[in-house]
Amino acid sequence: MIKKSFLGFFLVAIAIIGIGCSEDQVVETLSAPQAITFRTQGGMPELRATGTTTAYVDAFVVYGTDNQLSNTNELIFNGVTVARQVSDRSFDYNPKKYFTVGATNAGFVAYSPVSQYVEFKAIQTSPVANGISFDYTVVAPDESGNTTQEDLLVAGTAINATSTSDTGTPSTTVSMNFQHALARIFVQAESSLTETVTIDSLKLLNLYSKGTFTITPTTDVEETDIWGTYSAVKDYKYTLAPTGVSVETSNELKLVTSKEQGMMVLPQATVNPSNDQVFDTGDFALELYYDVANIKNQRARILLTDGYKFEAGKQYAINIAFGGVVNVVEINFDITVTDFSDTPALPVVPVPVGE
Repeated sequence: MIKKSFLGFFLVAIAIIGIGCSEDQVVETLSAPQAITFRTQGGMPELRATGTTTAYVDAFVVYGTDNQLSNTNELIFNGVTVARQVSDRSFDYNPKKYFTVGATNAGFVAYSPVSQYVEFKAIQTSPVANGISFDYTVVAPDESGNTTQEDLLVAGTAINATSTSDTGTPSTTVSMNFQHALARIFVQAESSLTETVTIDSLKLLNLYSKGTFTITPTTDVEETDIWGTYSAVKDYKYTLAPTGVSVETSNELKLVTSKEQGMMVLPQATVNPSNDQVFDTGDFALELYYDVANIKNQRARILLTDGYKFEAGKQYAINIAFGGVVNVVEINFDITVTDFSDTPALPVVPVPVGE
């Protein structure tokens, strides 16, 4: 499935460099009898992580119901925002919610952050089992450097009869495991050229930017494809320094984009029907502009195998190797110096003296 090919200067590959489960977030809800309240586990880290961690879940939106209401599609939590409190870092919401009398099963779904890019779409039939659907738009980074992209987290929890209390009511402790719903793409590069290469621009071409995701109480993004109904193809440009990014001679791949610059994208399959390195309208590609010495503003488009799938909760690196099959000629100089010739025999011309 992974395609490696030369394109002029470039040997291209893609690799999974991380799996989102290493940053999955656990949120636990604890309550007094029948009252549902929320708090997260874990303390505040000293430094902000590149992917959202438990301590940085400041709020989430909850939908949920129990088996007394599910058949009528009635919700107990219908888009309720649960926010972290400044005073003690706990979560709270108002007014408080309670299970229906006689309920033995319940289901919850949630997403974070509380985002303008998430739009409620539909309650599925019997939502305790089938969940809720949302539309989501992945925006491109702001070229000014402001953070506009989000690490979308989703969670689902089903409480069944095996976890009920002695009274036969749903358990009042609900654990929700937040998982990363998007994919993230980095770029790495190496070079065998003698001159430093400067990358001036990097852009991911022709990716869907809007999709519909469905969260069920048993959602596991590593096991279930939660995305569908894609639309709105767009390009995603990385924000690089005005002076570009230098790639010096090295046989070791290094990040061109920092961990903070990893591009969030919708999980989706790449498009390249011809399965070649010739860019056609609509193909997915990594487009780059670069300089080598006095060769300026060179463009390359790197394509992947058609149907290569970016999956939710996983990180990828598109690797570039400057060198390989070289299609430009480096100008070198080799000189010789002709020695002075031997002194030639010249005629002797007498010079009269005293005349």
